[in-house]
Amino acid sequence: MSDRKRKSSSTLVQKSLSFQPNKKSKVENLKSAATNSTASPAPTAGAAVKASNVTMTSRFTSSGGSTSVKSGQPKKLVIKNFVAPVVTTEQLEDLWKRLQQGLSDILSTGDTKNKSSLLEDADNLCIHGDKQDLYKKISREIEMHMQSCSSTFSKMDFPDKTSFLRELGEVWLKHSKQTYLIRNIFNYLERRYVISQHHQLLPLWELGAVTFRAEMMCVQNVSNRCIESILALVEQERCGDVIDGALICTIISMLRKLGMYKSDFEECFLRQTNEYYQRQAVSQLNQTAVPEYLSYVTRSLEDEERRLRLYLGSSSREQLIKTVETNLIGNHVEALLEKGFDQMMDGSRYMELQTLSTLLSRVPEGLYHMCLYLYNYIKKRGLEVVMNPEKDRTMVQDLLEFKNNIDSIIEESFPCDDCVDVKKKAFEEFINKRPNKPAELIAKFIDGKLRSGNREQNDEELENLLDRVMVLFRFIQGKDIFEAFYKKDLAKRLLMGKSASIDSEKSMLAKLKRECGSQFTFKLEGMFKDIDVSKDLMSGYKEKEGTDVDLGVTVLTTGYWPGYTADSAVVIPTQIAKTLSRYKLYYLAKHSGRKLSWQHSLSFCTIRASFNTTAEKKVDQKKELSVSAYQGIVLFLFNNATKLSYSEIAESTGVEDEHLQRTLQSLACGKVRVLRKQPQGKDIGEGDEFEVNTDFKHKLFKIKINQVQTKETTEENTNTTEKVFQDRQYQIDAAIVRIMKARKTMTHPVLVSELYNQLKFPVKPTDLKKRIESLIERDYVERLKDDINTYHYVA
Repeated sequence: MSDRKRKSSSTLVQKSLSFQPNKKSKVENLKSAATNSTASPAPTAGAAVKASNVTMTSRFTSSGGSTSVKSGQPKKLVIKNFVAPVVTTEQLEDLWKRLQQGLSDILSTGDTKNKSSLLEDADNLCIHGDKQDLYKKISREIEMHMQSCSSTFSKMDFPDKTSFLRELGEVWLKHSKQTYLIRNIFNYLERRYVISQHHQLLPLWELGAVTFRAEMMCVQNVSNRCIESILALVEQERCGDVIDGALICTIISMLRKLGMYKSDFEECFLRQTNEYYQRQAVSQLNQTAVPEYLSYVTRSLEDEERRLRLYLGSSSREQLIKTVETNLIGNHVEALLEKGFDQMMDGSRYMELQTLSTLLSRVPEGLYHMCLYLYNYIKKRGLEVVMNPEKDRTMVQDLLEFKNNIDSIIEESFPCDDCVDVKKKAFEEFINKRPNKPAELIAKFIDGKLRSGNREQNDEELENLLDRVMVLFRFIQGKDIFEAFYKKDLAKRLLMGKSASIDSEKSMLAKLKRECGSQFTFKLEGMFKDIDVSKDLMSGYKEKEGTDVDLGVTVLTTGYWPGYTADSAVVIPTQIAKTLSRYKLYYLAKHSGRKLSWQHSLSFCTIRASFNTTAEKKVDQKKELSVSAYQGIVLFLFNNATKLSYSEIAESTGVEDEHLQRTLQSLACGKVRVLRKQPQGKDIGEGDEFEVNTDFKHKLFKIKINQVQTKETTEENTNTTEKVFQDRQYQIDAAIVRIMKARKTMTHPVLVSELYNQLKFPVKPTDLKKRIESLIERDYVERLKDDINTYHYVA
């Protein structure tokens, strides 16, 4: 030991011990120090006092006589390091007896009155005594005390599990306090000895914990009983009972500090949790509806999170929550979706569906199964609308409402991209299950909204509605069917002046162009171009020729407009016929090489009529009638006759019977009856006779007489569809030739696969085979002689 350490330790003993080992007086000690200073080297720099800094003037008296020093004469003394006193075995035993008594007081009462003196005794015994022996003695005292406590605890009778845990908790808290106090008293021992021997010795706190576990928890089945009691109380709480949470927190903390939480408690707790929620899941599913079950699952997860915060701790969170999720959700995903998904979707129960989505996202494959059920639900409900011919009239409106509902549910309850993709696939699947019809009905729905007289929406609402319809349009595969019907209806709106707004028409055309490209809308744009060019032509004609008839002619380019059958047999009134001839000459003079044919079925006119002009009835009623061209031709006949038969009218007009019957029906049997029919009735027969209704009265001056509209017949729809199919055949033929020209030789399966990739409309394999056979017959393609399933391009 260095001089510095020896001086420091000897000084501590000199202050703390109450006896003087060498029995020398202070003067003798100083003399001895002075004597020894002559033979000893100078003190080190670390000494408590340096010789150069000490100057004393004093008189010493020894046992052999007296020595006098002259007064006022200083003498220098050099003070050396203090020599440690020698401590005897009896003194060490005396120290231990006092410490043992102090330990006994702490272990029995939990406190001691002379803590400061015990601290000094512990430090002195550590310095001068055997530290290892002291450590063993402390360990033995704690062990004997815990054996006594364990024996007393085992003899106690507890009425219930709560009492047992409360007593065990009190014993633990008392022991913890005692161990902390012992560690503080023997702090010097722990710092100077135990820490250096940490591979062999436990710190005093851990020594107390290990002793408590060995002597208290591992005897008389206390550990198992403790764990069983905790589990029983937790299950009572899960069933709705109120328990002492602070007590559970204390016991769980004890198990953690004793190192028994993971090894002894957690596995039993998780196993009991698993069994409990297995039973609860089956019971709740059988007794409650799915929304109530989802509420139960949510409450259970919240309760377990609360337990984790209060007394379990975060280390068990992952396993505990996973156990609850697996038993309440993961093991019953199919049962939950099968039992309640469709009902919640039908009722648009946003909150319940959001809860379902949130819970299913917590388990593997949960959202995947939910997306499958969402796909099947959309498909099933969509087919109920599309495949029912009785709902054709409201199909598009029903689909719009259905999609709007699905969009709202996905936005509010299923905020994930997978659900959006599932919705798109489901709509594409069911809307094309019925070929062609949805495309036709969407075109007619748009026609109804763009016609004049539609007052259901303003311009902004109409624009939003068209955007929603375009979403349905995207799902349709047969867009050429839509184009055919849309073009036919657009032509009627433009030619008959029944379009509600040209701006809305062009807006819809722009939407179609963005969706399908310029090639799709090329002919439709040409129709609008014809309308504009015709207006310019009419302006030029009126400026040059002038006319007594307010004429309006629209020149239609054959390739842009639907195919119309020329009605050249219709007899036009002479005055009108002359005007049409003059316009024809004007047009051909400006555009040589073209041919014009009149489509009177698409024409309309305004006629000024006078009623009640006979001698008996002096009142003269003048009206302005807005009628179709056929209606006007019929009315012109009554300028020269008062009564005509059906056959006479048919011969004079040249109008086909079908159109003539509807025309006469609108004039004589409709709301505005300017003609009188004999015999009366709604049906027109060949023996009927007609005359001007001289009793006709109407409050308005300008009267529109609507043509009797016939619903589009199945034959007309079939003709339109057949034209589309014919166009498809040309596209298929062109695609086959294009592919074979590039590849030269291909097998049948590869060719069919390539055709499906290029064609933009649905087609059956049998139709493709027919087109291939047709090209073989026309020598575009040939089969190889040695392999009939392989085709070769014929240059």
